Amino acid sequence: MFLIAGVVALPGAGATAQDGSPGSGNVSDDVVLRAMIAELDRSMKELVLGGLERPYFIQYVVEDTVAHNASAKFGGVLSSGRTHRRTLNTDVRVGSYELDDGNLGFGGFSGGVLPLDDDEQAIRHAIWLATDADYKVSVELLTRKRAALKEMNVEDRPNDFSPAPPVQVLDPRVTLEVDGAAWTENIRRLSARFLDHPHVDDAQVTFFAGHTNRTLVNSEGTRYRHGDTGIFVNVSASARAADGMDLAAERMYIAEAFDQLPSLETMLADLDALAADLKDRAAAGTLEHYVGPVLFDAEAAGVVLNDLLADALAAKPVILGSRSAQDDTMEKKIGLRILPRFLSIVDDPNEHFFEGTLLAGHGAYDDEAVRAQRVSLVENGILKTLVTCRTPSRKFKESNGHGQGRFGTVNAHVANLFVETSEGLTQEELEAELLQAARDEGLEFALHVRAIESGGGGALGDPLRVDKVYVADGRRERIRGVEFTTVDIAKLKDILAAGTQRKVYNDLGFGAGTCSVVCPALLFEELELTRVEPQFDRLPILKPPSLRTAKTVP
Repeated sequence: MFLIAGVVALPGAGATAQDGSPGSGNVSDDVVLRAMIAELDRSMKELVLGGLERPYFIQYVVEDTVAHNASAKFGGVLSSGRTHRRTLNTDVRVGSYELDDGNLGFGGFSGGVLPLDDDEQAIRHAIWLATDADYKVSVELLTRKRAALKEMNVEDRPNDFSPAPPVQVLDPRVTLEVDGAAWTENIRRLSARFLDHPHVDDAQVTFFAGHTNRTLVNSEGTRYRHGDTGIFVNVSASARAADGMDLAAERMYIAEAFDQLPSLETMLADLDALAADLKDRAAAGTLEHYVGPVLFDAEAAGVVLNDLLADALAAKPVILGSRSAQDDTMEKKIGLRILPRFLSIVDDPNEHFFEGTLLAGHGAYDDEAVRAQRVSLVENGILKTLVTCRTPSRKFKESNGHGQGRFGTVNAHVANLFVETSEGLTQEELEAELLQAARDEGLEFALHVRAIESGGGGALGDPLRVDKVYVADGRRERIRGVEFTTVDIAKLKDILAAGTQRKVYNDLGFGAGTCSVVCPALLFEELELTRVEPQFDRLPILKPPSLRTAKTVP
């Protein structure tokens, strides 16, 4: 799973081989691969600055991307076009696996843009320049790092990098045929539907479809090429309540091939439902304060676990000079209970779909071309291990195929989290448990969260669809404008119950890590919510143009 210029492409079972693609894995048929290997071999043999060290490891990654984009608002096309781009990422390491120029707390993209023409000499020239620049920076950083280590007392410092078995996988290159004009018209039609919903203040429909062929070679002998296709349609809209509170809603469709998308008629119906939901929310009441049990529907529960747990389940490198207590917090919790005994979590990047729904975190190999492994992270509530990449942490020395980072530094990140329960309840039983928990606390009502936005950064986002459920008669009342107070991982131990049916939440990352969470509904014993501070902009003075009426001239 990966990102392309801020938009998303997904693993590509729906891709087709390009004409003349080297499906046999013949290096001689791939000009870019030939150029990468030639410069890699030359640099490993000859690249040296004065009497300084040669590189001990070099890696090149080239991503060749063709993308079609379109966006529209209220029936007007904002943008539409096709792009083709070849990017190079270089990783030139000086020193050794034990101590090199990495893990200094900063880093980013090294490389550049390659020619689009299949001119081997021009491509090699660009790789040569990028390699030279990266090497010189690495030599300087290692010199500074060694000097800093002499002044510091660093205990139990892990190696800076770990070796990995070489991989020889050259998949056929892929392409996704896109009718750009037809899809621009589809996006325009979708956006025009909001003209039928004048209570919607703003709305936009965005489309992306394309393919990326990714090639990775390194000095350990890895030769890896894999193609991905992806389609992304996003509908976003906003409205305002009478008090000026902003309300937002979003619907996203992702696929690998066009026949995996719903029909345009289905999307239009979904858009109508989204607009109607915004109208209902705008008319709903607010809530000043609440402390008590909260039930999250399955997809909303996936958002919660992704926000609170996804980053924590990844091993963290030791950054030179860092004193952050968070660096290895979860490593210290291995063997301890972090969830109820009836919950377990497995990460399996090799699963492509769940009950027909695409899993965005799918991938046979990670971004470092390490074979992705199934990892049992939590067993009966007990944290057993973490996902890892090639950068060691204090406790974990090798990669289990969970490295993500397409535009620079690679970090460990979860891929496909499967939350499993040994004591699942039906939806009816969960709602009964919710009311009983509220009754036990002497509360008049409980809260049922049906949808929630992602907060990111270890914090919960705001509920998008939330109901009061009254203890006396089960009556429901929609509310809006509430937010969670601080919620941390410790709260996960107090989950009272889980459902039997699981849903998929796909987090596309947009610069962080991409993952999927397959999760049942979850009932929390106690969470705190407060009203969003009422500091809103004034409502527009005029009605929207779709509601304008002709003036009568006296």
